[in-house]
Amino acid sequence: MAVPACRENRLPVAETRSQEILAGRRIFERKCASCHNTNGDGKTITASRFPYANLIDGIWRSDGSAEAIERQIRRGHDPMPKFEGKLTDEEIRQVVAYVGELSRSAEGGGREAGGGKK
Repeated sequence: MAVPACRENRLPVAETRSQEILAGRRIFERKCASCHNTNGDGKTITASRFPYANLIDGIWRSDGSAEAIERQIRRGHDPMPKFEGKLTDEEIRQVVAYVGELSRSAEGGGREAGGGKK
């Protein structure tokens, strides 16, 4: 007797990392691009005068790790507002994944988010 759940032909597994980055991009464009710009360079009327608005130059307020970026999104840091309570934990993680991807793409994919301090 064959059990349908044990079939040999498995369903394709979606690539979750790509989906996470895509979801993060959509959230970033809605919630973050007004200050950080859609490409992450921070060249906007709102934020161009703030040194850490640029997310693609490799210069971070903290160490640039995923954990530090997540903390920044959650708690904010003047002038950036906090997003804890405005975004779900999953949405915050998705934005972190997208910001990391933006940073890596700008640097030619050479390394993970994690540049130095200014």
